[in-house]
Amino acid sequence: MLGYLILFKTLLQYDFLNRFLKTATVNIVSNITIPLSGAISVAFLGHLSNISYLEGVALGAIVFNFLYESCSFIKSGTTVITSQAVGRNDREAILLAGIQNALMALALGLFFLLLQYPLKKLVFLLLNATTEVKLASITYFNTGIWAAPAVLTNLALIGWLLGREQNHKVLLLTIIGNVTNIVLNYLYIVLWDWSSMGAGLSQAISQYIILLVGLVMINREFSLKEIGALMGKAVDFSVFRTTLALNRNLSVRAVVIVSIFILFNAFSATLEIDMLAENVLLLQIVAISMYMCEGVEYATVSLIGQFEGEGTTHKFMPLLQIALATNLAIGLIVSLVAVFFYDPIFHLFTSHSELIETTKTYLPWTLLVIIGSSVAYILDGYCSGLGEGVAIRNTYLVSGLLGLIFLSLATFYFHSNHFLWLALFIFMLSCILILGMQIPMTGRYSPMSEQKKEAVSN
Repeated sequence: MLGYLILFKTLLQYDFLNRFLKTATVNIVSNITIPLSGAISVAFLGHLSNISYLEGVALGAIVFNFLYESCSFIKSGTTVITSQAVGRNDREAILLAGIQNALMALALGLFFLLLQYPLKKLVFLLLNATTEVKLASITYFNTGIWAAPAVLTNLALIGWLLGREQNHKVLLLTIIGNVTNIVLNYLYIVLWDWSSMGAGLSQAISQYIILLVGLVMINREFSLKEIGALMGKAVDFSVFRTTLALNRNLSVRAVVIVSIFILFNAFSATLEIDMLAENVLLLQIVAISMYMCEGVEYATVSLIGQFEGEGTTHKFMPLLQIALATNLAIGLIVSLVAVFFYDPIFHLFTSHSELIETTKTYLPWTLLVIIGSSVAYILDGYCSGLGEGVAIRNTYLVSGLLGLIFLSLATFYFHSNHFLWLALFIFMLSCILILGMQIPMTGRYSPMSEQKKEAVSN
């Protein structure tokens, strides 16, 4: 206990503590509205008389999760490059980071839109579901895919704002988008009975509203003349190369994570009747925790990136310790809430009591995944903030392979949902171990030497 008090007292001396707590808090509040919005959509669909709509949208969401989460590197990459430019106090580099990543995001979004027909045919050919569920999924996809350009451009926009610690703007954009999504979900699903089509349409409209408000924010801070003057440099490959290299490595992380969760959901559908619906409900709790932990992660990325730009490397380890403690506390709180308020929480998601009863069996595994992800997020954020794209890429390639092996064994050999959740936890655990080993190898942190330098300078 004395050791913890000494550590806490030591950490309080750092001037970044208030910045971190403020940034993390705003990010958490901002992020938590995303799964809550999704959970409300699940609740609207879960209370319909036909459970096929819930399962259909869950399968359709697998496709969008793969597309959009695979491109989440745009958000993290933009945050890293922007925060390091902020640390160097380089206004041109700050603006250039936003322009380059926004152009890349828009191009990818248009690419997905152009390929929607072959993509839909391929994906839904591979998904295993009844005709009724598959029809609901296709309807959801046909409407939701039109959000692609806005979704990906918003990733760059939000990453740019996070890198500049303009978290209040991120919060405002997120609240506007998710409130719009909830209102439209209620209108389309409950009042107009558009079911899966309504869920997709509300998602698309809310994303374009976020983009519109974001563009208004940018226009109030930067003139079109200033932005236009950098367009030539933004598309110059020699300048773009660093951005592309980092994003390429971070994209491996994004693809691996989303692939693991997609396989988890897809394999769930092959085990037993309604097993997918049960795991979808449990993943709502996991999603809430992960979005909260991601808020702390992006606070870590932003500050680590700025410290890297400033050259204040002695702040790396204290920030890592604070961030780990914060995310562990979040994971434990969410776990306790899930245990003690299980029934009322899940009755918000669905009125099918039989689903709620059967999901209780798998709650312990859910809690392990929550704790594991809370640690993995921070280690990931630390390495991302330093621009250690290669270390992150290698970590997730190895961890993803282990996750794939155990998911396959759980499904095709053990035929057990318990082993399916165990496989998800093993994936998280391997990420923690490998990322943890990478931290001393970054070559940027030497606490004793930095302390000595400060002592001499003082």
